[in-house]
Amino acid sequence: MALKARNADYIREYNRKAVLRLLRRNPMSRAQLARDTGLTRAATSLIADELLSEGVLMELSPKSSGRGRCAIPLAVSPDRYLALGVFLSRTGCCAGLCDFSGNLLCRRPLELTDDPVEDIVRTLEELLETVDRSKVVGIGISSPGPLDTKAGRILNPPRFDRWHGMDIGPILSERMGMPAYLEHDACALALHQLEQGSSRDFLFLLVNSGVGSGIVSNGRLLGGTGHFTGELGHTTIRFDGRRCECGNRGCLEAYAAIPNLLEGSRFASWKELIDEADSEDARILLDREGEYLAAGVINLMNLIPLDTVYLAGDVGYGSDLLGERLKREIATRALSRDRGAVEVLPADLRPEAVILSAGDIVFSRFLTV
Repeated sequence: MALKARNADYIREYNRKAVLRLLRRNPMSRAQLARDTGLTRAATSLIADELLSEGVLMELSPKSSGRGRCAIPLAVSPDRYLALGVFLSRTGCCAGLCDFSGNLLCRRPLELTDDPVEDIVRTLEELLETVDRSKVVGIGISSPGPLDTKAGRILNPPRFDRWHGMDIGPILSERMGMPAYLEHDACALALHQLEQGSSRDFLFLLVNSGVGSGIVSNGRLLGGTGHFTGELGHTTIRFDGRRCECGNRGCLEAYAAIPNLLEGSRFASWKELIDEADSEDARILLDREGEYLAAGVINLMNLIPLDTVYLAGDVGYGSDLLGERLKREIATRALSRDRGAVEVLPADLRPEAVILSAGDIVFSRFLTV
């Protein structure tokens, strides 16, 4: 009997979370919810009524379909569930608070001293003073990799020495009294892109001082647990190539990371390169970057079907110029080129995306049973 009770509880919670996932971004009627979840109308109405009584859902103004009774759309109360986000990077760190519907409520820079954990805790406590703490379901931490996301530990990302070996997840969870989840920055941004875009099979390519990636297949982030977080930047494109900071030779990052691409050129940044894209030496470097990135993307496409590549990081600036080259290389070299063109698009480049992506780490775990 106890086993049956646990199974019944699991199914009930699974169905509640399924309803919340559907309503998180798009309000819909009970009838539409029943169609999209595969539940009966009665079961859907029961779940909806429970969530309404708990203040999790709210009813919007009725919409007429032109016949019969007007449908009443249901939506998630945006401030019913909140998440704290911490974004760690080599160029600047920040923290913020976001709601379940993907709105940024507050963002603050992290002024880090010799004790960065205390700085983060102090900032998070200040953010919590602005809301009902009981509504906050967790802390999402976004960081460059490699990471042990299962243990919540930052391993040894290049040029990220102060964080090496830090159990940031368990530390913040204990200090703040709530779950804390660590995720690779590119994977977190890929989760955010999944919520924003139309593709369910894509590569999120984050190119700046390194090359990070998040891989989404059939609407699910691949990896993201244990040590594997989709390190496309450390796949080999030349077996006898340059020595990478990871210790391997010929890694994609050793060629396509922006400082490595621009080394020995007259350009000090990707922006300078794009701003002078009509010059011959800029065109050569742009072509070269397209070839480098295409080598990594094609290796992945030969293993996993993709229909879209999202460009983020430094290469988000002037992404159309790089996108043209990358798309052309993929179209002529990938084994799957006959299945249709792969789209190369800019990612969500809004300044708030980094905090929202850290919050999406929390909501992704919260909506998983």
